[in-house]
Amino acid sequence: MKRNRIISLVCVITLLFSLTFTGIGNSAGEARDLLTIEVYDVAANYQGIQSGWFGQIIKEKFNIELNIIAPQVAGDAQMLYQTRTASGKLGDIILLDNADFQDCIKAGLVADITDEVKASPNLSQYYDQYTFYNAMLEGNEAGAIYGLPCQITNTSPTTYSETEVYVSPMLPWDYFTEIGAPQMKNLDDLLDVLQQIKTAHPVAENGEPIYPITLWPDWDSYYLEPIAQMSKWYGYEVRDSILLGYKGDMKEIVDEEGSYYKITKFMNQAYQRGLLDVDSATQKWDDVVGKMSSRQVLLLWYSWQRGFWNTPDRGNDRTNYIYAPVDDLQVYQPSDPFYGDGRVFGVGAHITGEAKDRIIEFLDWCGSPEGSIYMQHMIPGYSFTVGEDGKYIMTEDGLYAYMENRKVPDELGGGGFYDGKQEINQWILAGVSTNPETGESYTNALWSSYLEMNKTNTTKEWAAKYGADYQVPYLLSTGQLHVVPNVNIIMPSDGTDISLIRGQCGEAVKDSTWRAVYAKDDADFDRIWGDLKNKLNGLGWEELVAHDMQKYQTIVNARNAALGN
Repeated sequence: MKRNRIISLVCVITLLFSLTFTGIGNSAGEARDLLTIEVYDVAANYQGIQSGWFGQIIKEKFNIELNIIAPQVAGDAQMLYQTRTASGKLGDIILLDNADFQDCIKAGLVADITDEVKASPNLSQYYDQYTFYNAMLEGNEAGAIYGLPCQITNTSPTTYSETEVYVSPMLPWDYFTEIGAPQMKNLDDLLDVLQQIKTAHPVAENGEPIYPITLWPDWDSYYLEPIAQMSKWYGYEVRDSILLGYKGDMKEIVDEEGSYYKITKFMNQAYQRGLLDVDSATQKWDDVVGKMSSRQVLLLWYSWQRGFWNTPDRGNDRTNYIYAPVDDLQVYQPSDPFYGDGRVFGVGAHITGEAKDRIIEFLDWCGSPEGSIYMQHMIPGYSFTVGEDGKYIMTEDGLYAYMENRKVPDELGGGGFYDGKQEINQWILAGVSTNPETGESYTNALWSSYLEMNKTNTTKEWAAKYGADYQVPYLLSTGQLHVVPNVNIIMPSDGTDISLIRGQCGEAVKDSTWRAVYAKDDADFDRIWGDLKNKLNGLGWEELVAHDMQKYQTIVNARNAALGN
């Protein structure tokens, strides 16, 4: 496929007008002063003014700009949060985890937006889901709407719409088949495969070393986030101090029979064999993006990581990443987030009048068909065209712009595509939601045209070998996929004593996990883990675990209710 722009400016303009906004008022025709909106955003990986093509579209439509305040980028996230809440103005738009959002409502930092949601053409469509969420807020007996839970869907509470699971081992198909695509019974076999590939291919095409596995510390909280996510390979999700299983059972996160321990041990074995990126403990997420975009990393584990490399061309070249089956996996997979994903949008209580109206107008657009497309990192006319059947078809720029940071035309905002993507890093509507304009999802990964386009040599060979077109039906056929209802429950915030215990224990778990990953041998690993458990016992660990098990029983009960149990 030639890498030139394949659509004309006339087509771009036509498409932009065909996706007109139907929100509150007609901001494009109104003369308004530029409004800078401070967005306090726990999900953001970027801090500063939103720039690039997304910055331009929202400035053109609403004459607003977003000043994103990102705790995980700023340094001391807790201090930033405490300082801003003490000032009475956390943000104009705030994006928080459920527990902190509850606290901010109690502190009077969040506005009641009930009337505005009812009057919004897009947000009002999800009024029942918003009501369900807000009814759980402590002290909200009147049923007011304070928060818009992130990533709600218009599917159902028990549907899983994807063709791939969120978290699973993925390898480059050409390298994997080059060594015979051997059966992998367990993680030891996976390490053997990584070793063989690394030996055959020590250097990437850019001349830089290939790393079988890479980690990064940016996302860590009370544990190593990548290890916590990969714990889902073996049937459990990390929730604070515990592991919550797909059957509803719970274990301590440090239990030697648990999946967090198992994946930590896996990482240490990788380190001992020279298969772990030496920069793992010090590099930033952006460094990892560069490595994935250059195919310097062999093992990907989160489905969206493929977006930094996979394309139809590369699929036909057999270089795409695809699921590499491991026989003993028992994959823990939440369903579509019908009621939200555990984070929530709100509006600062200090915002009133026209400013509040414009913020609601922007949020409503983010949940509209047009806004959802932009929020899913796509520019109409540049990223996709509209077929005769009204469905969307990815362009060459759409396929390559994100991973290659391709130049965006000046008339659409200019700069690099990746640099100009929306930096809020959360969504009013989840991508699996159905777009009424097309009858298909907002995420291009589920478009019929994209699925057909991605029937490449890689996918065809994989399907022939494993007897299924996609990963989800394969895992269902082997009994390795366990979908749990994605309930969105607002948990009570920690009291002072538990908060102190959690902070101390969390630092111990995180620090010791990193040291265990870099243990020089098995005996050193065992010593570090044993020292961690002894240290935790002196910090109130048993009290914390008992507290968390009681807390997350609420999740278990809600899931059982969703399943009719």
